[in-house]
Amino acid sequence: MKKLLILALALALSTTAFAKELNISAAANLQFALEEVGKAYKAETGTEVKAVYGASGKLVAQILNGAKFDIFLAADMGFAQKAYEAGLTTDKPVMYAQGLLVLWSKKYDIKTIADLKDAKYQKIAIANPNTAPYGRAAVEAMKNSGVYDAVSGKIVQGESISTMDTYIQTGAAEAAFAAKSHLASGKVKDAGAWFDVDRKLYSPIEQGGVILKAGDVAESQKFMEFLTKGKGADIMKKYGYAK
Repeated sequence: MKKLLILALALALSTTAFAKELNISAAANLQFALEEVGKAYKAETGTEVKAVYGASGKLVAQILNGAKFDIFLAADMGFAQKAYEAGLTTDKPVMYAQGLLVLWSKKYDIKTIADLKDAKYQKIAIANPNTAPYGRAAVEAMKNSGVYDAVSGKIVQGESISTMDTYIQTGAAEAAFAAKSHLASGKVKDAGAWFDVDRKLYSPIEQGGVILKAGDVAESQKFMEFLTKGKGADIMKKYGYAK
């Protein structure tokens, strides 16, 4: 009996010792989708997926300053390209998903971007356009809709797209431009009204990913394959990403 217990303990320790883990630096819009992708990947491979989320501009700055990750999943191709140009990646960025922009209000039944000119919309939240591609897309959509000049004084900025939830839920803003993945997740209670912003109004949000040389390259390649062509791609589609 004692020998069996020792054998079982040895096997458990062996399994723990060889258990793999991927650490991903990920754009804030991926929070809900990547969580499910990670669980599916672990179920299939046994590899644990951990992620740090934030504005892509800040994340790439961390990587350029020495932060160690296996994979960088940015909210656009440009920030991923910066890591590549710095010589930190195994190859050029690949587009793993196309993000979609929505306009969201919990307080009012918002239907068009033109509604933002109404006086009842006193604050309009967007992600910081300098560090968050979804913020840039929001500005672009407002300009192409011909409302930007009329509403620019109402705009408030959050660090990343994930902070849009805080603005809406706390009432700090009556409307926000958000990532569709956030609303499509079904995890936002009493979401209110939201709609897809016409994709003709903003440049495609082509989200780029790179494998970092400093990480586990072989395992990262398997994960990127899973994300772009395997079950992970189906999960991303469910969360409102296009490809």
